[in-house]
Amino acid sequence: MTNKEREILELIKAHPQIKQGEIAKLLHISRSTVAVHISSLQRQGLIAGKGYIVNEEPYVLGIGAANVDVYGKSRIALRLHYDHPADISSSVGGVMHNIIVNYAKLGGKTRLISAYGDDSYGSQIVKDCEKNGIDISDCLEVKGHSSGVFLQVQDENNDMFLAICDMSILDVLNSEYIYSKADIITRAGLVVIDPSLKEEVIEAIIDICKDKVPVYIDPISDNYAMKMAPYAGNFELIKPNRSELASLTGMKTDDLEGVKKACKSLLAKGCRKVVTSLGKDGILYMDEDLCLHRRFKEEKKMVNASGAGDALMGALIYGQVNALEIEERIDLALAAGIAAIRSETTINENMSLSLLEEIIKEKKR
Repeated sequence: MTNKEREILELIKAHPQIKQGEIAKLLHISRSTVAVHISSLQRQGLIAGKGYIVNEEPYVLGIGAANVDVYGKSRIALRLHYDHPADISSSVGGVMHNIIVNYAKLGGKTRLISAYGDDSYGSQIVKDCEKNGIDISDCLEVKGHSSGVFLQVQDENNDMFLAICDMSILDVLNSEYIYSKADIITRAGLVVIDPSLKEEVIEAIIDICKDKVPVYIDPISDNYAMKMAPYAGNFELIKPNRSELASLTGMKTDDLEGVKKACKSLLAKGCRKVVTSLGKDGILYMDEDLCLHRRFKEEKKMVNASGAGDALMGALIYGQVNALEIEERIDLALAAGIAAIRSETTINENMSLSLLEEIIKEKKR
């Protein structure tokens, strides 16, 4: 779009019945020039039909956790019942928040359905989403309730010693609320959900999306994988790691052949795509027509592994929304995982398509 086309499109969005002569007066250009710009916008697929119906960019809708992650890194060896000097930091996280922020950084439009409290952590979540361009108008702010918090204590070597998590605020997201958002859900280009949601909520999302909107899910843990097993046939894509795949299927995944058999069992249940993260061995992609094992040169710059899965999922979503070839999707996903583990923060602030393209050139075998 040219700048003038962008101005015209914004006027049409605000006033769908506006006439070309009115646009010409407001922008101080001729009516014939307006007609040329409108024809261009129609050719680009940005407006259609009479009354200037605006074709909105499809958005990805995330439904699940947005919380604050608090990390305490001890400066000395950990001892029980002892007050440790430490470096303490916090950032906005949560699996759903992280996935859609990664997707947004690749240029995608996003919305979030989640819940947060009216506390300082809630304010932090809101500010972070606004900064990253995430539409949170469908989130619930719960008065008098604390926002979700993940608290991790790390030893002097930066290894996790213990972690505790309070995500009870997600319990306010019930099936009734989800059904009230059915229009928002069915207008999404893709829905990605969090396995920590209540089962009634997962069932409601599946019901609303059936035959209308593709649903992606990352099991995120062995326990949640077992929880998701009964629903596996309802997803467009499941992204487990090797261990989660075993929990999803009850099958052995010790070697590549075992992984392939387990993926086939998920496809037989109705799942359309399975993307299994194999760590340094790359990714195994499988659908009913294709089995593709892809990996890059081994990465030796690992700084922080905590955000790799979320970045990988964000790139897979980008590939689906933009109808990329499967090989391109997997290459982007592998590159996104590398971008994440090279970053000190869970989400690489420099995440972008250009960064991923650079990594692909560097690491592709």
